[in-house]
Amino acid sequence: MNEATLPIVVAIICVIGVFIIIGLSMLGFLVPSLGIFGGLGWFLNKRSKEGKAMLAAAQSWPSTPGEVIKSRVQVRGGDHTTVSPYIMYNYQVGGMDFSGTQIRAGEQFYKSHTSQQSYDMVDKYPVGAKVTVYYNPKDPTQAAL
Repeated sequence: MNEATLPIVVAIICVIGVFIIIGLSMLGFLVPSLGIFGGLGWFLNKRSKEGKAMLAAAQSWPSTPGEVIKSRVQVRGGDHTTVSPYIMYNYQVGGMDFSGTQIRAGEQFYKSHTSQQSYDMVDKYPVGAKVTVYYNPKDPTQAAL
């Protein structure tokens, strides 16, 4: 290497060094971000699978008559509100009294309702309505309409 090419080589090494430093600093931001978003995605996927598994299992649950004792739309929040149905019902299994709020089996893992769906659900299940309650024979506290 001669004296004329030395400044060019030094400049190239400096540029490569800057790119390495920038790349490493971006990794310091990207790696935690990927971990957070990856973990959130894993959690939501897991909850969705649990809900689907319970819904599938509930297809074979026995049923019993029940009655709606509370029915309302819950609105929560300030600037960003959420609207969800709240239906409470009573039912009996084996001579024992139970109450539940689960509308669909598996919703305790993940549920999402539009405002209109929430109001429609409350209209479908007014207070005093006679309903069919499906319950888990292994654990009658787990039930759904």
